[in-house]
Amino acid sequence: MTEPRNVWAAAGRLCTVLATLGIAAAPVFAEPDPRTAEILASHDIDITRGAAAGYVPDETCAQCHADKAESFSEIGMAKSFYRPSPDKVIEDFSALPYHHAESDRYYTMELRDGAYWFSRYTRAPDGGKTDVFEERVDWILGSGNHSRIYLYQTPDGALFQIPLAWYSQEGVWAMSPGFEFKQHPGVQRTIDRRCMACHNAYPEVPEEAGRMGMPAVYPAELPEGIGCQRCHGPGAAHVAAALTARDGIEPVRDAIVHPGKLPREELHSICYGCHMQPNVTVSSQLRLGRGHYSFRPGEKVQDFIAHVDIADADRAQHERFEINHHPYRMEQSACFTQSDGQLGCLTCHDPHVKIRPDERAEHYRDACLSCHTLDDEGLPLMQAAGARHPEIADSADCTTCHMPKRRTQDVVEVTMTDHMIQRAPPPAADRLAPLDSKPVDVAGVHLADIAADVVPEREALILTLKAILRFTQGRADYASDDLARVLRQTGSRDYEPWLTLLQAYIQQREYGKARQVAEPALSLAPGNPQVVTGAAVALFATGTRDKAIGMLTDLLGQRPRDVYPRVTLARLLAAQGRLDEASAHLDRVVALRPNHLQAWNLIAALAQRRGEHTRAIEAYLTALEIEPAAHRIRQRTVRALRGAGRDAEAAAHAARLPR
Repeated sequence: MTEPRNVWAAAGRLCTVLATLGIAAAPVFAEPDPRTAEILASHDIDITRGAAAGYVPDETCAQCHADKAESFSEIGMAKSFYRPSPDKVIEDFSALPYHHAESDRYYTMELRDGAYWFSRYTRAPDGGKTDVFEERVDWILGSGNHSRIYLYQTPDGALFQIPLAWYSQEGVWAMSPGFEFKQHPGVQRTIDRRCMACHNAYPEVPEEAGRMGMPAVYPAELPEGIGCQRCHGPGAAHVAAALTARDGIEPVRDAIVHPGKLPREELHSICYGCHMQPNVTVSSQLRLGRGHYSFRPGEKVQDFIAHVDIADADRAQHERFEINHHPYRMEQSACFTQSDGQLGCLTCHDPHVKIRPDERAEHYRDACLSCHTLDDEGLPLMQAAGARHPEIADSADCTTCHMPKRRTQDVVEVTMTDHMIQRAPPPAADRLAPLDSKPVDVAGVHLADIAADVVPEREALILTLKAILRFTQGRADYASDDLARVLRQTGSRDYEPWLTLLQAYIQQREYGKARQVAEPALSLAPGNPQVVTGAAVALFATGTRDKAIGMLTDLLGQRPRDVYPRVTLARLLAAQGRLDEASAHLDRVVALRPNHLQAWNLIAALAQRRGEHTRAIEAYLTALEIEPAAHRIRQRTVRALRGAGRDAEAAAHAARLPR
């Protein structure tokens, strides 16, 4: 893990005004009113409730807006998330297995009885397969225009990313983004709320589901694709008005958001909520008090999320180009800055219509000529005296030269249109040349310009520190010390930074400090599962053991399907020698989440302590199927196999340990 250097280069000035500035209040989004619910229920139309309340099925929208629904179905956004099926196959399965040389593992995908099945294995010395992990693919993320990412869902509702991806432009299988290196997340990378809140329509989830510290679990049935209401807002009131319209069309129109009628900043915010990603390495941060499902069209994106940017030690800002850099690059263009912000996504893109290939040149040329003028010879007018634009065909596409495709630095198998409009872009040989994946060297962290002028400075500092601690997985003690100082000085009434600090101190094994932080965190969010779990760990580590176990037991009484507190409780019980109770909790964990590596490892360790050697070996082998690079678990497996007299198996596993 690379830690940011000189991190206060852009943020250090914030410390001087900590106690004087406030934080914007979060809006409240109410459940549909009873009359709306009654009207839709009488027509058998479902309405979502909870954190994303008031949404109706997209099929309902299509009943009145069939033309828009049909044309939108061809847009990539409509195909952003869906169930795999034989009629959607675009991959070349014959090109598998794919061998990832760095980790020396093999990956394959096949269509079996109409379903996609993924498997990963390593080769034993005799050429056979070992450490085989197999899972059915439950969901596909990505339209396939550029790539497809595959997900599987565990019984508790968590989604996990599969390491293998299909890259459509080059027609190849390769590792998913972030899995290119020898050490990668394997089959245990969870799909968090922020991923799903951008890649799909909002599902029905509990009220607090999108808030920090709540488990990232999803219903078994989910919407398929980004639908109408992500841009137009919840449609329940609009549909109810349409079904009962007696006073003309205006009340119906007023009950839904028309993005094109919004002020410029609110209009851009609809796109920027997902497409403005200054970098993929250090996560942008939700504003304090906000949840992942809380943005509604008509808001300003700055009130929802503080975009975080970085200083890259290897590249200047104008040289950075990532797969989701469309507005980020556009805003660096003279065309944007000199238009007073009037240039935006909708200048070129109609979100309802996919432009046919034979229409693209004229379409994008017309968009450019809405600002630029032609000279007497019909060529784009050049500003410099005596300068003349090169000869081009009447139907030439301006973007071919001024917004050409370029290979992205974070997903090296993909090329994307560069939205930084340039007079003289780099030559194709430089833009499209193959790239090697490499980690970004983060030299600094700061809020992006889109947030810096809006977010109060105290909150800006808190969010910057939260971003650093997430990036360093809580290990950056300088950031936790600064966050503790900020929270002491301001007495923040938002629980999120207290939870971040609590988790950082636990990661650093600073349990005394964690215990001090646990009290304000609990007072602000007494039912939050990660707050309660962190507080219990701090109490247990500092001697208050029975209370810690009682807190987790009470929490699981209210939230029996939560995996994280249950694993923690099992660890605490095991530390007290209560092996039967710990084992029962762990059995429940792997029933809910069969890929939980730490749970299987602990099941094996407890089984050994109880003399259940066969059970221990089975659990160790299951853990190695989940993560073949878990060398300590393999060492324990070797010892367990030898103890059971299974010397040949022990030798085979011993041969796979690093020398």
